[in-house]
Amino acid sequence: YDDYDQSYKLSHTGDTLGARDKEVVPGAYVQYTYNWNDKLMIMAGLRADYSSVYGTFVTPRAHVKWAPNEIFNLRASAGKGYRATHALAENNYLLASSRRVVIDPDLDMEEAWNYGVSAALYIPLFHKTLNLNLEYYYTDFLRQMVVDMDSDPHEVHFSQLKGTSYSHTFQAEASYPFFKGFTLTAAYRLTDVKTTYGGVLRERPFVGRYKGLLTASYQTPLGIWQFDVTLQLNGGGRLPQSYMLEQGIPAWNNRYKAYEQLNVQVTRYFRHWSIYVGGENLTGFKQKNPIIDASNPWGSNFDSTLTWGPMHGAVYYVGVRFNWERL
Repeated sequence: YDDYDQSYKLSHTGDTLGARDKEVVPGAYVQYTYNWNDKLMIMAGLRADYSSVYGTFVTPRAHVKWAPNEIFNLRASAGKGYRATHALAENNYLLASSRRVVIDPDLDMEEAWNYGVSAALYIPLFHKTLNLNLEYYYTDFLRQMVVDMDSDPHEVHFSQLKGTSYSHTFQAEASYPFFKGFTLTAAYRLTDVKTTYGGVLRERPFVGRYKGLLTASYQTPLGIWQFDVTLQLNGGGRLPQSYMLEQGIPAWNNRYKAYEQLNVQVTRYFRHWSIYVGGENLTGFKQKNPIIDASNPWGSNFDSTLTWGPMHGAVYYVGVRFNWERL
C-alpha cells in the first residue's frame, strides 16, 4: 500500500499545487527449487499482482547456480521487473533550479527485462586463497519514465520512453591476503547506460563510465591496531545539454573528467571500546562552480542540480566506538 501526499510549486510565483497518489497491490507467487547434490540449483518463480492504478501484471524469474567444486561456481539469472513511478517524489532535487517542470499525463508503470551472470573463483595460491569475482548484468527497458534535461536546457521534462533504453554493467573484483592480517582488494566496474532523449539515443547523464577501487587493510597480530586505505577512481561522464551564453560559449561543459579520491582510517582497539581517526577525499578534489548563476537564484539560468563530484575538499574526523558483550 503506497500513499504519496504532495504539495508543490512548479514556479516560485505560481500557485501551490497538490497531488495524492494511492496504490494498493495485492499479489501471489509460486516458486520451485531443484537441488542436485548442492552442485546444481535451479529456482523458477512466477508472481501475479493487481495494481489499483495499473491493473494486472505478471512477473517471471529464474535463477541457476552451478558449483561443480570448491574452486568455481557460476550463477545466472533472468526475469522481468515492474515499478510504479512518482515523478516529483523521486526527483525533488530537480526543483532546486529555474528549469520549468513538465510532467506528461500518460506516464505508465516501468517495465524491464533483467539478465545477469556471475562467476566466483577461489584459487589456492602460495598456501592462501585468491578470490576472483566476475559479473555482468543487462537491463532492457520496455517502458520507462524518462527525465529529459537535454531537449530544452531550461526545462526538465518527465515523459514516457519513446525509443531504446538499456544498461550494461561489467564488474571484476580480486582479493588476496598477502600475509597475516593484510588483505588487498581491487575492483573495476564498466558501465554503459543509454536512453533516448527527444528522439536521440544518448548516454545517461551523471553516470560515470567506469569506477575503480583499491583497498588495503592491515590488522596487527594482536588485533590492537587496524589500518585501512582506499583509493577510488571515478570515471568521467556526460552532463545534460548546455545553453549558450551571450559570449557564444556554453554555460557548462557537456562532459566531466575522471577524478580520484583517497580515504584513510586508523583504529586503536581496547577491550570494550575503540577510537578511530581518519580522512576522506585526501586528494582534495572539488568540483568547480557546481551551481550555475549562483548569484541570481531567481533568474532564468539558476541551476544547482548539475553536481557530479564532491563540493568540499579533504575532511578529517575522529570517533569513539563502544562495544558491549552479549548477555
